[in-house]
Amino acid sequence: MNQQPAKKLLAIVHERKCIPLEELLLHFPELTWNQVFSLVDDLSRRTLICLRRRGFEYELRAHS
Repeated sequence: MNQQPAKKLLAIVHERKCIPLEELLLHFPELTWNQVFSLVDDLSRRTLICLRRRGFEYELRAHS
């Protein structure tokens, strides 16, 4: 996992507390959707963030 995008993603989620996945993608124009989702998956599995489904969308939350 590339550390810079991971640190940026964690900072965004912790600052916002909750952010829709589609909105988060706008912060990473240099990455593909798959690359961002891979980061989200890794950080979620390590319990650094929480990924939740809201209807037809997914949102990320800072892990409490």
